Amino acid sequence: MSAERLDREAAAAAPRPEAPGALETEPVLEALLQGGLDVSLPVRGDSMRPTLVPGDRIVVGPCLGLPRPGEILVRRDDSAGIVAHRLVTVVLEDGRRLYRTQGDNEPGLDAGCRREELLGRVVAILRDGRTLPIDDSAAARRRALFRLAIRRRRPRLLRRAAILATLALFGGGAVSEARAAVGPFAQAVTTFAPAADYRFAPGDVLSLRIWDGEKIDEQQLTVQSDGTAFLPILGLGSIEVGGKTAIEAKKDIEARLSRIYKEIYTELLVLRYAGHRVHLMGEVKTTARTDSGPGDWALEGPTRLVSFLAEHGGPTPEADIMRVQIVKRDGTQQDVNLFKAVFHHSDADNPALEDGDFVFLPSLQMGMRKVYVLGEVNQPGVVTIFDRMTLIEAIARAGGLSLRSNPKEVVLIKRRADGKPDLKAANLKELFKTGNLKDDFELDPGDIIYVSKGFLAHLKDVFSIIAPALDTIESLYIIDDFKNGD
Repeated sequence: MSAERLDREAAAAAPRPEAPGALETEPVLEALLQGGLDVSLPVRGDSMRPTLVPGDRIVVGPCLGLPRPGEILVRRDDSAGIVAHRLVTVVLEDGRRLYRTQGDNEPGLDAGCRREELLGRVVAILRDGRTLPIDDSAAARRRALFRLAIRRRRPRLLRRAAILATLALFGGGAVSEARAAVGPFAQAVTTFAPAADYRFAPGDVLSLRIWDGEKIDEQQLTVQSDGTAFLPILGLGSIEVGGKTAIEAKKDIEARLSRIYKEIYTELLVLRYAGHRVHLMGEVKTTARTDSGPGDWALEGPTRLVSFLAEHGGPTPEADIMRVQIVKRDGTQQDVNLFKAVFHHSDADNPALEDGDFVFLPSLQMGMRKVYVLGEVNQPGVVTIFDRMTLIEAIARAGGLSLRSNPKEVVLIKRRADGKPDLKAANLKELFKTGNLKDDFELDPGDIIYVSKGFLAHLKDVFSIIAPALDTIESLYIIDDFKNGD
Protein backbone atom coordinates (compact mmCIF):
# COMPACT_ATOMS: atom_id res chain seq x y z
CA MET A 1 0.00 0.00 0.00
CA SER A 2 1.49 3.35 -1.05
CA ALA A 3 2.24 6.15 1.42
CA GLU A 4 -0.19 8.49 -0.40
CA ARG A 5 -3.06 6.06 0.01
CA LEU A 6 -2.24 5.52 3.68
CA ASP A 7 -2.14 9.29 4.15
CA ARG A 8 -5.64 9.60 2.66
CA GLU A 9 -6.96 6.79 4.85
CA ALA A 10 -5.49 8.40 7.95
CA ALA A 11 -7.01 11.76 7.05
CA ALA A 12 -10.45 10.24 6.38
CA ALA A 13 -10.50 8.22 9.59
CA ALA A 14 -9.21 10.97 11.88
CA PRO A 15 -11.36 13.65 13.47
CA ARG A 16 -10.81 17.11 12.06
CA PRO A 17 -8.20 18.82 14.36
CA GLU A 18 -8.12 22.53 14.99
CA ALA A 19 -4.41 22.71 14.10
CA PRO A 20 -2.09 20.41 12.11
CA GLY A 21 -0.44 17.81 14.27
CA ALA A 22 -2.86 18.28 17.18
CA LEU A 23 -3.31 15.42 19.61
CA GLU A 24 -6.68 14.38 18.13
CA THR A 25 -4.85 12.57 15.30
CA GLU A 26 -2.92 10.35 17.71
CA PRO A 27 -5.51 7.56 18.22
CA VAL A 28 -5.92 7.07 14.46
CA LEU A 29 -2.18 7.24 13.85
CA GLU A 30 -1.49 4.79 16.65
CA ALA A 31 -4.19 2.40 15.42
CA LEU A 32 -2.80 2.38 11.88
CA LEU A 33 0.74 1.78 13.13
CA GLN A 34 -0.37 -1.00 15.45
CA GLY A 35 -2.06 -2.60 12.47
CA GLY A 36 1.31 -2.77 10.70
CA LEU A 37 0.57 0.06 8.26
CA ASP A 38 2.87 2.93 7.30
CA VAL A 39 1.53 6.48 7.54
CA SER A 40 2.66 9.67 5.79
CA LEU A 41 2.83 12.90 7.84
CA PRO A 42 3.85 16.46 6.83
CA VAL A 43 7.00 18.10 8.19
CA ARG A 44 6.71 21.50 9.83
CA GLY A 45 9.48 23.47 11.53
CA ASP A 46 13.26 23.45 11.28
CA SER A 47 14.27 21.34 14.28
CA MET A 48 15.49 18.45 12.07
CA ARG A 49 17.35 20.41 9.37
CA PRO A 50 19.06 19.37 7.16
CA THR A 51 17.68 15.83 7.46
CA LEU A 52 14.05 17.01 7.29
CA VAL A 53 12.87 20.34 5.89
CA PRO A 54 9.42 21.97 5.73
CA GLY A 55 7.51 20.61 2.75
CA ASP A 56 8.80 17.06 3.22
CA ARG A 57 6.54 14.21 4.22
CA ILE A 58 7.83 11.46 6.44
CA VAL A 59 6.73 7.84 6.15
CA VAL A 60 6.21 6.54 9.70
CA GLY A 61 6.34 2.82 10.42
CA PRO A 62 5.83 0.84 13.62
CA CYS A 63 8.76 0.41 16.04
CA LEU A 64 10.19 -3.07 15.64
CA GLY A 65 11.63 -4.24 18.94
CA LEU A 66 13.52 -1.82 21.14
CA PRO A 67 14.38 1.54 19.52
CA ARG A 68 18.08 1.99 18.76
CA PRO A 69 20.09 5.19 19.36
CA GLY A 70 20.41 7.14 16.14
CA GLU A 71 16.94 6.27 14.79
CA ILE A 72 14.43 9.05 14.06
CA LEU A 73 11.44 8.34 16.31
CA VAL A 74 7.95 9.85 16.24
CA ARG A 75 6.56 10.56 19.71
CA ARG A 76 3.83 12.44 21.50
CA ASP A 77 4.64 15.85 22.95
CA ASP A 78 2.20 17.70 25.19
CA SER A 79 3.16 21.12 23.83
CA ALA A 80 4.06 20.41 20.19
CA GLY A 81 1.69 17.54 19.36
CA ILE A 82 3.65 14.96 17.35
CA VAL A 83 7.44 15.31 17.15
CA ALA A 84 9.98 13.44 15.00
CA HIS A 85 13.43 13.62 16.62
CA ARG A 86 16.47 11.35 16.75
CA LEU A 87 16.93 8.99 19.69
CA VAL A 88 20.21 9.80 21.49
CA THR A 89 20.25 7.67 24.62
CA VAL A 90 18.14 5.51 26.91
CA VAL A 91 18.45 6.00 30.68
CA LEU A 92 16.81 4.35 33.66
CA GLU A 93 14.58 6.47 35.88
CA ASP A 94 12.58 4.93 38.71
CA GLY A 95 13.28 1.51 37.25
CA ARG A 96 11.83 2.41 33.83
CA ARG A 97 13.45 3.35 30.53
CA LEU A 98 13.42 7.03 29.59
CA TYR A 99 14.06 7.78 25.92
CA ARG A 100 16.02 11.06 25.34
CA THR A 101 15.79 12.54 21.84
CA GLN A 102 17.27 15.56 20.06
CA GLY A 103 16.59 17.41 16.81
CA ASP A 104 19.46 17.49 14.31
CA ASN A 105 19.24 21.31 14.36
CA GLU A 106 18.85 21.71 18.13
CA PRO A 107 21.58 22.35 20.73
CA GLY A 108 20.30 20.08 23.50
CA LEU A 109 18.32 16.98 24.46
CA ASP A 110 14.53 16.87 24.76
CA ALA A 111 12.95 16.21 28.17
CA GLY A 112 12.53 12.49 27.43
CA CYS A 113 9.56 10.17 27.09
CA ARG A 114 8.35 6.70 28.07
CA ARG A 115 7.96 3.75 25.73
CA GLU A 116 4.18 4.17 25.52
CA GLU A 117 4.64 7.73 24.16
CA LEU A 118 6.60 6.48 21.16
CA LEU A 119 4.31 6.15 18.13
CA GLY A 120 6.74 4.85 15.47
CA ARG A 121 9.92 5.47 13.54
CA VAL A 122 10.69 7.29 10.28
CA VAL A 123 11.40 4.78 7.51
CA ALA A 124 11.48 7.09 4.45
CA ILE A 125 11.20 10.72 3.33
CA LEU A 126 8.96 11.98 0.51
CA ARG A 127 10.54 15.04 -1.13
CA ASP A 128 9.70 16.65 -4.47
CA GLY A 129 7.88 13.52 -5.66
CA ARG A 130 10.75 11.21 -4.77
CA THR A 131 11.07 8.67 -1.98
CA LEU A 132 14.34 8.97 -0.06
CA PRO A 133 15.16 5.92 2.09
CA ILE A 134 16.60 6.36 5.58
CA ASP A 135 20.16 5.07 6.03
CA ASP A 136 19.66 2.93 9.12
CA SER A 137 23.09 1.30 9.14
CA ALA A 138 25.09 1.22 12.36
CA ALA A 139 27.77 3.48 10.86
CA ALA A 140 25.21 6.10 9.77
CA ARG A 141 23.59 6.12 13.22
CA ARG A 142 26.99 6.52 14.91
CA ARG A 143 27.87 9.47 12.67
CA ALA A 144 24.56 11.18 13.42
CA LEU A 145 24.99 10.69 17.17
CA PHE A 146 28.54 12.04 16.99
CA ARG A 147 27.33 15.21 15.24
CA LEU A 148 24.64 15.71 17.88
CA ALA A 149 27.19 15.28 20.68
CA ILE A 150 29.44 17.94 19.13
CA ARG A 151 26.43 20.28 18.79
CA ARG A 152 25.61 19.87 22.48
CA ARG A 153 29.20 20.62 23.50
CA ARG A 154 29.68 23.59 21.15
CA PRO A 155 28.37 26.34 23.48
CA ARG A 156 30.62 25.15 26.29
CA LEU A 157 33.65 25.03 23.99
CA LEU A 158 32.90 28.51 22.68
CA ARG A 159 32.59 29.88 26.21
CA ARG A 160 35.93 28.37 27.16
CA ALA A 161 37.54 29.71 24.01
CA ALA A 162 36.18 33.18 24.85
CA ILE A 163 37.65 32.91 28.36
CA LEU A 164 41.05 31.98 26.93
CA ALA A 165 40.92 34.83 24.39
CA THR A 166 40.05 37.32 27.15
CA LEU A 167 42.80 36.08 29.44
CA ALA A 168 45.28 36.18 26.58
CA LEU A 169 44.89 39.96 26.52
CA PHE A 170 46.32 40.14 30.04
CA GLY A 171 49.40 37.95 29.55
CA GLY A 172 50.58 34.48 28.66
CA GLY A 173 50.80 33.33 32.28
CA ALA A 174 47.10 33.83 32.82
CA VAL A 175 46.37 31.80 29.70
CA SER A 176 48.36 28.84 31.01
CA GLU A 177 46.45 28.95 34.30
CA ALA A 178 43.14 29.20 32.47
CA ARG A 179 43.93 26.11 30.38
CA ALA A 180 44.69 24.14 33.50
CA ALA A 181 41.44 25.33 35.06
CA VAL A 182 39.05 24.54 32.21
CA GLY A 183 40.45 21.06 31.51
CA PRO A 184 41.31 19.15 28.33
CA PHE A 185 38.36 20.40 26.26
CA ALA A 186 39.99 23.84 26.01
CA GLN A 187 42.37 22.27 23.51
CA ALA A 188 39.57 20.89 21.34
CA VAL A 189 39.24 24.21 19.54
CA THR A 190 42.89 24.03 18.41
CA THR A 191 43.00 20.49 17.06
CA PHE A 192 44.15 19.77 13.49
CA ALA A 193 43.05 17.09 11.07
CA PRO A 194 46.33 15.51 9.90
CA ALA A 195 47.04 15.02 6.20
CA ALA A 196 46.17 11.57 4.87
CA ASP A 197 49.83 10.63 4.36
CA TYR A 198 51.19 12.22 7.55
CA ARG A 199 52.77 9.58 9.79
CA PHE A 200 52.86 10.13 13.52
CA ALA A 201 56.30 10.38 15.13
CA PRO A 202 57.68 10.69 18.68
CA GLY A 203 56.69 14.01 20.24
CA ASP A 204 53.34 14.40 18.44
CA VAL A 205 50.45 15.08 20.84
CA LEU A 206 47.13 13.59 19.70
CA SER A 207 43.50 13.95 20.71
CA LEU A 208 41.44 10.75 20.63
CA ARG A 209 37.65 11.16 20.86
CA ILE A 210 35.70 7.99 21.58
CA TRP A 211 31.93 7.71 21.10
CA ASP A 212 30.52 4.57 22.76
CA GLY A 213 26.87 5.12 21.80
CA GLU A 214 26.00 7.30 24.78
CA LYS A 215 28.77 9.78 25.50
CA ILE A 216 32.05 11.15 24.17
CA ASP A 217 35.27 10.43 26.02
CA GLU A 218 38.30 12.47 24.99
CA GLN A 219 41.85 11.29 25.72
CA GLN A 220 45.17 13.05 25.09
CA LEU A 221 47.95 10.83 23.73
CA THR A 222 51.67 11.62 23.45
CA VAL A 223 53.73 9.51 21.05
CA GLN A 224 56.75 8.19 22.93
CA SER A 225 60.25 7.57 21.60
CA ASP A 226 59.38 3.90 20.93
CA GLY A 227 56.32 4.89 18.85
CA THR A 228 53.75 3.89 21.49
CA ALA A 229 51.15 6.05 23.22
CA PHE A 230 49.50 5.24 26.55
CA LEU A 231 45.70 5.00 26.46
CA PRO A 232 44.25 5.00 30.01
CA ILE A 233 41.46 2.50 29.32
CA LEU A 234 41.27 -0.79 31.21
CA GLY A 235 42.55 -3.66 29.10
CA LEU A 236 44.33 -1.55 26.48
CA GLY A 237 47.35 0.28 27.92
CA SER A 238 49.94 1.27 25.30
CA ILE A 239 49.07 1.28 21.61
CA GLU A 240 51.33 1.51 18.56
CA VAL A 241 50.84 4.75 16.62
CA GLY A 242 54.37 5.78 15.57
CA GLY A 243 54.94 5.50 11.84
CA LYS A 244 51.21 5.11 11.12
CA THR A 245 48.81 7.45 9.38
CA ALA A 246 45.69 8.67 11.16
CA ILE A 247 43.56 6.20 9.17
CA GLU A 248 45.79 3.24 10.07
CA ALA A 249 46.02 4.17 13.76
CA LYS A 250 42.26 4.80 13.94
CA LYS A 251 41.47 1.33 12.55
CA ASP A 252 43.79 -0.33 15.04
CA ILE A 253 42.32 1.59 17.96
CA GLU A 254 38.73 0.84 16.95
CA ALA A 255 39.57 -2.86 16.52
CA ARG A 256 40.91 -3.02 20.08
CA LEU A 257 38.11 -0.93 21.57
CA SER A 258 35.49 -3.16 19.91
CA ARG A 259 36.43 -5.83 22.46
CA ILE A 260 35.14 -3.54 25.21
CA TYR A 261 32.33 -1.52 23.57
CA LYS A 262 29.50 -2.92 21.50
CA GLU A 263 29.32 0.18 19.29
CA ILE A 264 32.33 2.43 18.86
CA TYR A 265 33.28 5.44 16.76
CA THR A 266 36.56 7.34 17.11
CA GLU A 267 38.12 10.53 15.83
CA LEU A 268 41.92 11.03 15.88
CA LEU A 269 43.23 14.59 15.63
CA VAL A 270 46.51 16.39 16.34
CA LEU A 271 46.90 18.83 19.22
CA ARG A 272 50.57 19.62 18.57
CA TYR A 273 52.92 18.63 15.76
CA ALA A 274 56.39 17.81 17.05
CA GLY A 275 57.50 14.53 15.47
CA HIS A 276 58.81 15.84 12.13
CA ARG A 277 61.01 18.91 12.46
CA VAL A 278 63.09 21.15 10.19
CA HIS A 279 65.97 23.34 11.34
CA LEU A 280 65.84 26.88 9.89
CA MET A 281 68.78 29.29 10.11
CA GLY A 282 70.20 32.33 8.37
CA GLU A 283 68.49 35.42 7.01
CA VAL A 284 64.92 34.68 8.17
CA LYS A 285 62.52 37.34 9.42
CA THR A 286 61.34 37.29 13.02
CA THR A 287 57.81 38.70 13.09
CA ALA A 288 55.28 39.33 15.86
CA ARG A 289 54.27 35.69 15.58
CA THR A 290 55.99 33.39 18.05
CA ASP A 291 56.56 30.69 15.42
CA SER A 292 58.72 32.75 13.07
CA GLY A 293 62.41 33.39 12.56
CA PRO A 294 65.40 31.04 12.81
CA GLY A 295 64.67 27.97 14.92
CA ASP A 296 63.53 24.38 15.02
CA TRP A 297 60.01 24.09 13.56
CA ALA A 298 57.57 21.21 13.18
CA LEU A 299 56.26 20.02 9.81
CA GLU A 300 52.47 19.88 9.76
CA GLY A 301 52.21 17.25 7.06
CA PRO A 302 53.71 17.40 3.54
CA THR A 303 55.26 20.88 3.17
CA ARG A 304 57.32 22.47 0.40
CA LEU A 305 60.10 24.98 0.96
CA VAL A 306 58.22 28.12 -0.14
CA SER A 307 55.22 27.35 2.08
CA PHE A 308 57.49 26.55 5.03
CA LEU A 309 59.43 29.82 4.72
CA ALA A 310 56.26 31.86 4.24
CA GLU A 311 54.78 30.33 7.39
CA HIS A 312 57.86 31.05 9.50
CA GLY A 313 58.65 34.67 8.57
CA GLY A 314 60.14 34.50 5.08
CA PRO A 315 63.57 35.75 3.92
CA THR A 316 64.94 39.11 5.03
CA PRO A 317 65.96 41.75 2.43
CA GLU A 318 69.59 40.71 3.05
CA ALA A 319 68.97 37.03 2.23
CA ASP A 320 70.67 35.48 -0.78
CA ILE A 321 67.50 33.86 -2.11
CA MET A 322 69.31 32.46 -5.15
CA ARG A 323 71.51 30.17 -3.07
CA VAL A 324 69.28 28.66 -0.37
CA GLN A 325 70.92 25.52 0.99
CA ILE A 326 69.10 22.38 2.17
CA VAL A 327 71.16 19.74 3.98
CA LYS A 328 69.50 16.34 4.35
CA ARG A 329 69.76 14.04 7.34
CA ASP A 330 72.18 11.82 5.38
CA GLY A 331 74.51 14.79 4.73
CA THR A 332 73.63 15.41 1.09
CA GLN A 333 73.22 19.06 0.13
CA GLN A 334 70.87 20.72 -2.33
CA ASP A 335 71.18 24.34 -3.48
CA VAL A 336 67.94 25.91 -4.70
CA ASN A 337 66.96 29.25 -6.21
CA LEU A 338 64.06 30.67 -4.25
CA PHE A 339 63.54 33.36 -6.88
CA LYS A 340 62.85 30.70 -9.53
CA ALA A 341 60.63 28.77 -7.13
CA VAL A 342 58.39 31.81 -6.52
CA PHE A 343 58.39 33.62 -9.85
CA HIS A 344 59.14 30.82 -12.33
CA HIS A 345 57.18 28.08 -10.47
CA SER A 346 60.18 25.77 -10.58
CA ASP A 347 59.35 22.56 -8.70
CA ALA A 348 63.03 21.62 -8.60
CA ASP A 349 63.71 24.78 -6.58
CA ASN A 350 60.72 24.20 -4.29
CA PRO A 351 61.37 20.71 -2.89
CA ALA A 352 59.26 18.95 -0.27
CA LEU A 353 60.92 19.11 3.14
CA GLU A 354 61.54 16.04 5.27
CA ASP A 355 62.13 15.34 8.93
CA GLY A 356 65.64 16.41 9.94
CA ASP A 357 66.27 18.80 7.02
CA PHE A 358 68.49 21.81 7.68
CA VAL A 359 67.49 24.93 5.70
CA PHE A 360 69.98 27.80 5.55
CA LEU A 361 69.40 31.22 3.94
CA PRO A 362 72.83 32.82 3.48
CA SER A 363 73.42 36.56 3.56
CA LEU A 364 74.16 38.50 0.41
CA GLN A 365 77.38 39.65 2.05
CA MET A 366 78.46 36.03 2.49
CA GLY A 367 77.81 35.05 -1.11
CA MET A 368 79.77 35.62 -4.31
CA ARG A 369 76.79 36.70 -6.40
CA LYS A 370 78.62 39.85 -7.34
CA VAL A 371 79.75 41.48 -10.55
CA TYR A 372 82.59 43.99 -10.54
CA VAL A 373 82.08 47.07 -12.75
CA LEU A 374 85.29 49.06 -13.11
CA GLY A 375 86.77 51.79 -15.28
CA GLU A 376 84.92 54.69 -16.83
CA VAL A 377 81.54 54.42 -15.15
CA ASN A 378 80.03 56.97 -12.81
CA GLN A 379 79.90 54.63 -9.76
CA PRO A 380 82.51 51.86 -10.12
CA GLY A 381 82.27 49.02 -7.62
CA VAL A 382 80.26 45.90 -6.83
CA VAL A 383 76.82 45.08 -8.28
CA THR A 384 74.76 42.22 -6.82
CA ILE A 385 72.93 39.75 -9.08
CA PHE A 386 69.39 39.11 -7.80
CA ASP A 387 68.08 37.07 -10.73
CA ARG A 388 69.58 37.25 -14.22
CA MET A 389 71.61 40.26 -15.23
CA THR A 390 73.10 41.42 -18.52
CA LEU A 391 76.06 43.69 -19.33
CA ILE A 392 73.90 46.77 -19.97
CA GLU A 393 71.96 46.36 -16.72
CA ALA A 394 75.17 46.05 -14.68
CA ILE A 395 76.62 49.21 -16.21
CA ALA A 396 73.35 51.03 -15.65
CA ARG A 397 73.33 50.02 -11.98
CA ALA A 398 76.92 51.30 -11.72
CA GLY A 399 75.75 54.77 -12.72
CA GLY A 400 76.17 54.43 -16.47
CA LEU A 401 79.10 55.35 -18.75
CA SER A 402 81.13 58.41 -17.90
CA LEU A 403 81.88 61.16 -20.42
CA ARG A 404 85.48 59.88 -20.80
CA SER A 405 84.50 56.29 -21.60
CA ASN A 406 85.08 54.43 -24.85
CA PRO A 407 81.73 52.64 -25.45
CA LYS A 408 83.15 50.88 -28.52
CA GLU A 409 85.25 48.53 -26.40
CA VAL A 410 83.82 47.34 -23.10
CA VAL A 411 85.65 44.30 -21.77
CA LEU A 412 83.94 41.40 -19.99
CA ILE A 413 86.17 38.88 -18.22
CA LYS A 414 84.49 35.57 -17.37
CA ARG A 415 85.95 32.57 -15.64
CA ARG A 416 85.42 29.26 -17.42
CA ALA A 417 84.63 25.99 -15.65
CA ASP A 418 88.35 25.08 -15.73
CA GLY A 419 89.18 28.33 -13.91
CA LYS A 420 90.87 29.98 -16.90
CA PRO A 421 89.86 33.43 -18.18
CA ASP A 422 87.58 34.15 -21.10
CA LEU A 423 87.78 37.64 -22.59
CA LYS A 424 84.85 39.18 -24.45
CA ALA A 425 84.53 42.64 -25.95
CA ALA A 426 81.28 44.48 -26.53
CA ASN A 427 80.65 47.51 -28.75
CA LEU A 428 77.98 49.37 -26.80
CA LYS A 429 77.92 52.24 -29.27
CA GLU A 430 76.95 49.87 -32.09
CA LEU A 431 74.52 48.07 -29.79
CA PHE A 432 72.72 51.31 -28.92
CA LYS A 433 72.74 52.41 -32.57
CA THR A 434 71.35 49.21 -34.14
CA GLY A 435 69.44 47.69 -31.24
CA ASN A 436 71.18 44.35 -31.87
CA LEU A 437 71.54 42.74 -28.43
CA LYS A 438 74.04 40.03 -29.42
CA ASP A 439 76.76 41.81 -27.39
CA ASP A 440 74.53 42.25 -24.33
CA PHE A 441 76.09 39.26 -22.56
CA GLU A 442 74.42 37.54 -19.63
CA LEU A 443 76.54 37.78 -16.49
CA ASP A 444 77.56 35.22 -13.90
CA PRO A 445 78.78 35.76 -10.32
CA GLY A 446 82.42 36.84 -10.26
CA ASP A 447 82.40 38.43 -13.73
CA ILE A 448 84.48 41.60 -14.23
CA ILE A 449 83.35 44.45 -16.49
CA TYR A 450 85.90 47.07 -17.48
CA VAL A 451 85.03 50.22 -19.41
CA SER A 452 88.21 51.77 -20.89
CA LYS A 453 89.16 55.21 -22.16
CA GLY A 454 90.85 53.90 -25.31
CA PHE A 455 91.76 50.81 -27.31
CA LEU A 456 93.02 47.72 -25.38
CA ALA A 457 95.42 45.46 -27.26
CA HIS A 458 95.83 42.46 -24.94
CA LEU A 459 94.33 40.74 -21.91
CA LYS A 460 97.43 41.63 -19.85
CA ASP A 461 96.69 45.29 -20.48
CA VAL A 462 93.35 44.76 -18.78
CA PHE A 463 95.00 43.01 -15.81
CA SER A 464 97.55 45.78 -15.33
CA ILE A 465 94.80 48.41 -15.29
CA ILE A 466 92.16 46.75 -13.14
CA ALA A 467 94.39 45.00 -10.57
CA PRO A 468 94.70 48.09 -8.32
CA ALA A 469 90.97 48.62 -8.38
CA LEU A 470 90.27 44.98 -7.55
CA ASP A 471 92.52 45.27 -4.53
CA THR A 472 90.19 47.87 -3.13
CA ILE A 473 87.11 45.63 -3.42
CA GLU A 474 88.68 42.53 -1.87
CA SER A 475 88.75 40.39 -5.03
CA LEU A 476 92.41 39.92 -5.79
CA TYR A 477 92.01 36.13 -5.87
CA ILE A 478 90.19 36.44 -9.22
CA ILE A 479 93.30 37.99 -10.76
CA ASP A 480 95.47 35.19 -9.39
CA ASP A 481 93.30 32.65 -11.19
CA PHE A 482 93.21 34.60 -14.42
CA LYS A 483 96.99 35.18 -14.48
CA ASN A 484 97.47 31.44 -14.95
CA GLY A 485 95.87 31.75 -18.39
CA ASP A 486 96.59 33.87 -21.35
